[in-house]
Amino acid sequence: MAKVLFTAWKDKSQLLDVRGQFYPSLSDERPDMRSHACAMVEAWKLRGNVPHHVEATALLTDAILHDDALHNSIFSIRATYSAAFCRFVTGLVDSKIHGQRKTMFQRAMDLGLPASFVELRHEATHREPPSLVVLRKAAQRSLEWLWDHYWAGIDDVGEVSAVQHDGPQSLRRALVGTLQQLSTGTGSEPLRKKRKRDFDASVASQLVSICGSSSQGIRALPPVLLEEPILVAPARTLGEPLKEAFDKWDPVLLKITESDSSFLMYLTEELVHALVFDEAHSSSKDAIAEGIYLWLTHLLTSPSWEPHQAACPRSYIHAACEETPNHWANLLKKHLQKRPDSNAGISRVPQATPSRSSKRVSLDGPESNLAQTLRGHGWAPVDKWDSRPLGIASSS
Repeated sequence: MAKVLFTAWKDKSQLLDVRGQFYPSLSDERPDMRSHACAMVEAWKLRGNVPHHVEATALLTDAILHDDALHNSIFSIRATYSAAFCRFVTGLVDSKIHGQRKTMFQRAMDLGLPASFVELRHEATHREPPSLVVLRKAAQRSLEWLWDHYWAGIDDVGEVSAVQHDGPQSLRRALVGTLQQLSTGTGSEPLRKKRKRDFDASVASQLVSICGSSSQGIRALPPVLLEEPILVAPARTLGEPLKEAFDKWDPVLLKITESDSSFLMYLTEELVHALVFDEAHSSSKDAIAEGIYLWLTHLLTSPSWEPHQAACPRSYIHAACEETPNHWANLLKKHLQKRPDSNAGISRVPQATPSRSSKRVSLDGPESNLAQTLRGHGWAPVDKWDSRPLGIASSS
């Protein structure tokens, strides 16, 4: 007997039309129809049976449309972003909704949701709303995730085509084949330095090209690096240093990170998952777990990675170690606590100390180009500064 499926939309073409309004193509010359798509989803909700992915897309898109400082306060914009993002994440990972006794981090892993989303959701729910910069980036990444995990697969009603089934496997085979080139080298003879640099750059360029050919490429690479295994040799012994592995793989991984800054975030998350949540690596005598720990500390502290370390999800790593404490999680947490004020990736330009005899710059002089530029953007010096505290009315 055929299974009856009730949907809020009349037919698939209506859903595809809304998808085109949420995600217009570059060649689409129609006016911005995102607000119309949000209204359509709101009407569908009155009928019921609206998938969470569709509702979340509408909420996140509406938050982006609400991001107008001329008509809305910054506080309301942050609150709208936070509410939309929290509802998106909670609807996917909340165990109370799905009835599975798993942590939110474990649910996120099962769904392929970036674990940093769970940490950001916790921050937005229990602390101050994150900054607008963080929220805007999170909303954009959420819409990209929704496209990859829902909207891109609705061309075939309720089913994924054989090409889509084989897509991840083809991607994995391409990544493994390219990585093995560097693992085995070009032959038995040792490579000279210049030749090795060229070879490393070639392999890294191939990986970047493969990752760029698929929306899941950059996310698929870190699991391959661990599962093959590439970063940590299976025959490694406890206490064995990883300097040779760092020297071998750093140039390749750094080039990939330079092409896509999100790679380091996905890589550190994958390493944390293997170290903290995988029970097979919980023993203090596990040489593979020690290797993963050494890679994490290397990525978090090595000078060669310093320009990119701001992308490491430190707050998530700390939360994961708190949630599932084992030998390696405790070591990693202590390591993070030793460097609480790390501002890796943020370059500081030393400021010259002004001389007492230096001439004071005036914004009022006719020769000041700075004054003209500031006035062009609505800034001008005040005649009289009112130093009353906020909330105190004027005596006049």
